[in-house]
Amino acid sequence: MIHSFNEQLAFSQSKEGAIDDIYKNYFKNVVKITRLPFGQRQRVGIDTVVQLASGEEIRTQEKWRTRPFSGDFLIETCSVWKNGECVKPGWIYTIDAEYIFAVYAPSQLVKIYPVTQLKLAWDSNKDDWMRSYHIPPARNRGYETHNIAVPCAVLESALLSTMSFSYQRQLTDSYSQGDYSVVNESAPHYTLKEVS
Repeated sequence: MIHSFNEQLAFSQSKEGAIDDIYKNYFKNVVKITRLPFGQRQRVGIDTVVQLASGEEIRTQEKWRTRPFSGDFLIETCSVWKNGECVKPGWIYTIDAEYIFAVYAPSQLVKIYPVTQLKLAWDSNKDDWMRSYHIPPARNRGYETHNIAVPCAVLESALLSTMSFSYQRQLTDSYSQGDYSVVNESAPHYTLKEVS
């Protein structure tokens, strides 16, 4: 099967604004939703800027899927593969959005992932994921796109693990209650123990 970038783009553009209510429910206090022009979108991996009442702006990328949800999430590792090498890295390396909204239109399902945690999870797990969840390349006209299909349960567990950490090192600062060191009792939390 030959994939058409232009067909995928047209499908995505036809859906613009379709998930505005989801933005409003997820982020709360949304005052404005702006869509970037196509050329600018492609360069920075941002589709939409959501502005909150506080003035904060949140950059999102929408990934519209024409297939029903099958329990996994595609991570693009190489956008353009030609002549045996990656010419353009996949979005996992280049995306500048803060959130990905993966829309599985036939299933009426939207998966929302924070990009910072997604990249941290990718850095920690990419070797294992590329071995375990490799799928055949998507053939386009004149090039291939390489993806992996990570089960959502695996991905979401990895995302959660990026949200906390353990750190063991003696703290140099003194507090009014005494001197403390960080004791790694069990991940994913840390505790402070008074130094005697």
